[in-house]
Amino acid sequence: MTRLVLAVVVAIALTAAGACTPLTGGAGDRPEGFRLVEGRLLLPDEDLLGRQVTGLQVAALHLGGDGTIAPFVSSVFDPATSRAEASFVVAVDGSLDTVVVLQVPSSGGRGVGSFLGKLVVDDVTLVPRGEDDVDLGAVTVVAGPRTPADTALVPGAGRSPSAQTDSDGDGLKNDVDDDDDDDGAPDLSDADVAGDGVDDALQALSALPDDDGDGIADALER
Repeated sequence: MTRLVLAVVVAIALTAAGACTPLTGGAGDRPEGFRLVEGRLLLPDEDLLGRQVTGLQVAALHLGGDGTIAPFVSSVFDPATSRAEASFVVAVDGSLDTVVVLQVPSSGGRGVGSFLGKLVVDDVTLVPRGEDDVDLGAVTVVAGPRTPADTALVPGAGRSPSAQTDSDGDGLKNDVDDDDDDDGAPDLSDADVAGDGVDDALQALSALPDDDGDGIADALER
């Protein structure tokens, strides 16, 4: 049986060439225009994720309207050193909405990997754009009807990204702001609530092609 192999090193691709910088979550410890999404992953049983998993990684994925995916990733967690939980930090471009997922890392460890579950908060999966850092607290992995297609990552109580993000900088957090991007269109009738330039409906993982109909987008299967 292959063991889960994990290391607590956090890196992000800064350019198309793959230049990286280490991140610890300290003040000023991020690229210009980026925010930090962090938390503690409560490591699930092997039975939930499959016994052939060789590593775990948290990734924030920005889905473009043309089906492209821009990944922002942490690296691996080692159960031998992390025991029951592992801390993660992901530096994300603050101008973009993202979907946070748990994945088996890609071969290079910096791109889109194999899907294992997605962050879900009050039935919403999209983390809105903004400059504010987001602390998800203790993140639990919960199995759904289909594993891993319906597996959910659930943040700690009171850790909703919307309650920690002020997308338009007007002093109101998104969870109490009726117009998150200050474009004059109320959120209830706005196709792009946080205003990153892509309709929210196109940024759900379900908007990506899934030729075999297993609930996992083709781009997230390896």
